[in-house]
Amino acid sequence: MTGHADMVLLNGRVLTVDDAFTVASALAVTGDRITAVGSDDEVRALAGPSTTVVDLDGRTVLPGINDAHLHLAMFGLAGPPFSADLNGVASLADLRAALADGPPGPGGSRWLIGEGWREANIAEFDASDPGPHRSLIDEVTGDRPTVLHHASRHSVLVNTAALRIAGITRDTPDPAGGHIVRDRDGEPSGLLLEGAKGLVTPFVPAHSERERLDAIESAMRTLNALGITSVTDPIVWPELLRDYTTLRRQGRMTVRVNALLHWDWPSPASSSERLETALGYAGLSAGLGDDWLRVGGLKLFADGVPTQCTAWLHEPYPAGGHGSLITSGDDDEARYEELLRSIELGHRHRLQVQVHVTGDRAADAAADGLVRALKEDPWPDARHALIHGTLLNEDGFARLAEHDISVITSSLMKSHSGASMTRAIGADRWARAFPAGALLAAGVHVADSSDAPVTFPDWLRGIATFTGSAPGPFADVPADLRLTREQAVRLWTTAGAYLEHAEDRKGTLTPGSLADLVVLDGDPVTADGDALQRIKPVFTVVGGRVVHTGGTSG
Repeated sequence: MTGHADMVLLNGRVLTVDDAFTVASALAVTGDRITAVGSDDEVRALAGPSTTVVDLDGRTVLPGINDAHLHLAMFGLAGPPFSADLNGVASLADLRAALADGPPGPGGSRWLIGEGWREANIAEFDASDPGPHRSLIDEVTGDRPTVLHHASRHSVLVNTAALRIAGITRDTPDPAGGHIVRDRDGEPSGLLLEGAKGLVTPFVPAHSERERLDAIESAMRTLNALGITSVTDPIVWPELLRDYTTLRRQGRMTVRVNALLHWDWPSPASSSERLETALGYAGLSAGLGDDWLRVGGLKLFADGVPTQCTAWLHEPYPAGGHGSLITSGDDDEARYEELLRSIELGHRHRLQVQVHVTGDRAADAAADGLVRALKEDPWPDARHALIHGTLLNEDGFARLAEHDISVITSSLMKSHSGASMTRAIGADRWARAFPAGALLAAGVHVADSSDAPVTFPDWLRGIATFTGSAPGPFADVPADLRLTREQAVRLWTTAGAYLEHAEDRKGTLTPGSLADLVVLDGDPVTADGDALQRIKPVFTVVGGRVVHTGGTSG
């Protein structure tokens, strides 16, 4: 290298997360790349009169955190000033208070939007059969149409006014891939599962472009403050792709976005016929874009979620039933074939396919489709993936490894969803959910994620959970499924880069890599369990530019 570096960081613990997990004390950045990693003396020699010199004072440097499954735009719009924040609401009284003070709807409309309720947190919801009823919120919402998104984003509770506007009555049939829950009198209860959400959401006014762009930009800043520099947004519909493109063109991105395309949101279901039409006109394939905004692939949904009993299981739920695939079709066989056709379409168009699966039977079905597509039309570098893998058939791990089918786990759900999940599927099955340790031992590529806004993207809490320092009840991971600290760090750095086909430029602190990094006030590899979750980011750099600082010495 010739010339001087733009920035040098000295006197710290630089965790390169390379193959050997090398630890250095200093690194240099020139432009948007890391140009040297080594000892203080080696790197100090690269400083010139205009070089920014940062004394780390023993702090730890990690590659920028890569959240492999985070809904960036949804995260930006979740909560004030755009919606009522229902995360953590622990009683019906608190819920009604939050709704009474709810903000204006999109574009200043009368609609009231809430985000993040969990039935297990609200006794009156949990006791309702068959699920929470609109009458529980009608009293406070009145004639103001209201849509309350479940924390999983796989269902909504709407009030009577919203049902009336949408024209949903006792005679309205269930849509493909969805279910209108009905009360004992046969009337719609207000709870709409999976694709049935789409019966109401088209009536909600849209946010303005300015609102959307500002919300995304604000969300990026929040992520930067956590040390997050890259995300895969797993549901990017056409309008959202345009918004990301606008932000990229305006130079407003501070988080790199790997986009998974989905044409039918807010319905999770996409018919193979619609998908074939969309792909035929789109002319897209994985890798289109640049290091800030890239088309990563295609998102498909196989099933729903265990808390709504819409995940497809081999063994029945404690309350009965197995759930089902949410693809179109009159029976399990037809829905299975529809899923496989959709997978084949994405694969044939050379789009990496990531499939939402939470039930073990759904995961096996998705794996069937991915393996069939790979055998019939070989694409050695496809790197398809199963998203969540909440409940997996351990006998199938070898097949996933053989065909390089990755699993994107959700460690943070262990502590956020435990009460609901334990009630829905039983403590034994929940204990072995997200089996990252067993997957890695079998040779399966695993990346971890927050699924924000389903959970807050506290990746350090995720590391603590998967390594055995579980925060809160229902979050303990059995010993044979736990990770080492180094493994857990890789799940938030190099693993996401691998899934993006970007391991040559992201995920490690090595010369030639993009200068994406976070400086922490503690070491996540050596800190004890309690201290691990108290570590704070000090500053974050993306592409050589400081995008967050909490105060440094230099």
